Amino acid sequence: MIWKTLFIALLAVGAYAEVQIPNDQAQYDTMLSNYCTKNGASEHLQDVKAAITAFGDCLKGLIDIETITDEIKKAMPNGELDEVFKKYCEKTPQLKNCLYTMLEGVKPCMDSAIRSHIGDIKNGTSQLLEFICYKDGDRIALFYAEGGPACLQSKIAELRDCGQKLKDSVSTVEEAKAMSLDTQCHKYDELTSCMVTELEKCDTPTPGNMAESLFKYIRNTSPCPKKN
Repeated sequence: MIWKTLFIALLAVGAYAEVQIPNDQAQYDTMLSNYCTKNGASEHLQDVKAAITAFGDCLKGLIDIETITDEIKKAMPNGELDEVFKKYCEKTPQLKNCLYTMLEGVKPCMDSAIRSHIGDIKNGTSQLLEFICYKDGDRIALFYAEGGPACLQSKIAELRDCGQKLKDSVSTVEEAKAMSLDTQCHKYDELTSCMVTELEKCDTPTPGNMAESLFKYIRNTSPCPKKN
C-alpha cells in the first residue's frame, strides 16, 4: 500500500540517507541510468530524462525562487503576504499538471511497487497542496508572518535528532518493510511528536501548531486508526 511505500521512503531518506543527491550532472545521469536498468527499463532512459527536464522547465515557468523571495521580503512589512501566496496558490492546477505529466513520464523506470500507486501519489500530492493553499494560502502566509522559516532554520539540529531516534529504533530498512501497519503508525507518531515538540520551543507557537496540523492531516489520510 502507498502508506508503507511512503513510510519506507521516510526511513530511507530521513533516517538512513540511502537516497543520495547527485553532486553533478554526470552523477545524476549515472544514478538515473542505474535505476532504470535495475527496473528493466533502460530503453526508456532518454524519455524519462526528457520528462524530468520538462518538469523542471514547467516549475521554472510557474515559480521563480528569487522572485518569490523578493516578493515575500517586500510584502512582510506591509502585512501583504496573503496576496503573494494567493497569487501562487492560484497556480495550483498548473503545478498539479506539471507533476502529473512528470510522474507519467518517469513511470516506465519506476519500481513496480511504486508504479502501481501512481494514482495514490497524485491524490496525496493534490491533498497536500490543498492543505497548504487552504483559503488562498492563508496557512502558509501565517507561517511566514509568524517566523516559521526562521524557526525551522534554528531547529535543524534538533529535527535531525528526531530522525536519528527513528533510525536508532529500526535496525534496517528491511526491518521497516516487515513492520505491521500499527507499528508504522506508532513510529510515525513518535517522529512527528518529537518534531512538533522541538518547533514548539520557538519564539511563537505558530510553527509548531502548523506542523502539528500538517502531520495530523497526513495521518488522517493514511490507513492509520483515527485518534480521538
